[in-house]
Amino acid sequence: MLSVAVAWLVFVVLHRALSGRVWWWQAAELVPPFALAAVPVALLAVTPAAGRRARRACAAAALVSLTLGWSGSGLNPATLWHHPAPAPPGAIKVFSWNTWYWDQPVTTLMPPPTGTPASDVAAFYRYLRAQDADVLLLQEYVYFGPDSRPIRVHDLARLRREFPGFHLSTAGELVTLSRFPVVQERGIEGGHVPPGAAWPGFHAVKTLRTDLRVAGRTVSFYNTHINSPVATGGLDRWQHEAREANLRALAADIRANPLPAVLAGDFNASPAMGLMRLVPERMIDATPALRSLYPVSWDERRPLLSLWRIDWAYTTRELAVHDYRLVRSHGLSDHSGQRLVLSLNR
Repeated sequence: MLSVAVAWLVFVVLHRALSGRVWWWQAAELVPPFALAAVPVALLAVTPAAGRRARRACAAAALVSLTLGWSGSGLNPATLWHHPAPAPPGAIKVFSWNTWYWDQPVTTLMPPPTGTPASDVAAFYRYLRAQDADVLLLQEYVYFGPDSRPIRVHDLARLRREFPGFHLSTAGELVTLSRFPVVQERGIEGGHVPPGAAWPGFHAVKTLRTDLRVAGRTVSFYNTHINSPVATGGLDRWQHEAREANLRALAADIRANPLPAVLAGDFNASPAMGLMRLVPERMIDATPALRSLYPVSWDERRPLLSLWRIDWAYTTRELAVHDYRLVRSHGLSDHSGQRLVLSLNR
């Protein structure tokens, strides 16, 4: 028993030191976050069965590992006492969602040769409209082809028909729709572009910043999709460096931006991943407003393995979060959507 407790403590210490800093620790980062709390609690529960001389050391190792791992466990005890204020009239409704390769069926790895069936496309747009959002931050405006090759989607005309009166911004595989006027928009470049890439913007731009005029003030909305830690063929240094580069570019833009800001999207990073420490301190995690002790957003395709939260939302202090929910996609994506209700502080 003592050897198990010490081995787990060593793992947690190494995880704290290496996660997000070295590429070869990425496999260990894929551990379900709740394990960082569940394993030491289980060790504490069985400690009485250990030998008399080992009990104290076993309990101490379990408590230290629990303390060190708690922040990465994904547990949200704040939901028990955090009660957001009711939304005022005119509150901003935001919906962020990784669409799973746009309207491409979630059951396929590539778009069908004849295109997505019309019934699936209709269901996709019904789901988007049903969110009744003022701002939609959508990721994976892209199809995936052979050899993990990104294929451009040309669906802007359909988007304009489905969302009349909305302003539309795009960069790379990101789309932002807004009822509010657009002051400026730009993709934030940070990632490395593989040699010979047919669509460089897909790799270089993983965040779309759109500044919107809301209630007489300008608010920046960051729509982000950080690279997955798992690339075709497994884990590698290039993928880690691309993730870090894109997140650092996003963080630099936020630090230089004096405007109130909303940041939401698919970070491809669980609470257990040290890469999340790169999110600037001025961005406040909206997690306490979630109504779940252990929120998860992925993988909806496999309910028994839906153990990770990799989709996140943040705001600056000028914005209040009145409601925050993870919305099931009903088979349209492997990700849950994020629905927030916000207001600007006076």
